[in-house]
Amino acid sequence: MYKDKIKNQLYYFWSFYKWIIIAVGIAVALVVYFLAARLTEKETALSVMLMDCHTEVSDEQMNQDFASAAGLDQKKYAVSIQNSLMISEEEGGNYTMTCLARFLSDIGSEKLDVCGMLEQDFEKYDNADTWMELSDCFTEEELEVLSDQLYLDAEGIPIGLYADTLPVMAEYGCYDSEDSRGVIGIIYNTQRKDMAVSYLKYLADMEQ
Repeated sequence: MYKDKIKNQLYYFWSFYKWIIIAVGIAVALVVYFLAARLTEKETALSVMLMDCHTEVSDEQMNQDFASAAGLDQKKYAVSIQNSLMISEEEGGNYTMTCLARFLSDIGSEKLDVCGMLEQDFEKYDNADTWMELSDCFTEEELEVLSDQLYLDAEGIPIGLYADTLPVMAEYGCYDSEDSRGVIGIIYNTQRKDMAVSYLKYLADMEQ
């Protein structure tokens, strides 16, 4: 009798409160999920896009190489170097438009730090003041060392580095076409200027 009484009580309790119990259970599960995601989320140390670079080296390998060279704690920080994006396809297409939209969106949301692209495209986006002046990033002595590698705008201001002069880019086989040179620059509104400069120095094999 006692067991039957308990069963009846549990049955009535479940019948009246099951949706509340289910809702509370879902809410608790969601809170635990978002807390766990927050605690394990890595802070982005650097975001880079290498447009039309045509390399066989994976994004992951480039991320790992720079993170190791920069001495980053990879349990806390993440590097994002995307090298499969394209904006200079002659025939255009959906993928090209998607890549362009991603590029513009990441600049607008201040997520992007460094970008490389073919020289004609780099010049086009200079007209929109996309690139940071390298004189704001490097000392006069450093710019002198890089003098043969600098890309200058129409006013003679250094705003990028030619990719084919950078040892790391050469190792990756990026922008090695004889038809058009690649240029890499720092985005004007980067929120991680120091790390962006470190990345360019890394590419140029400069002591940091």
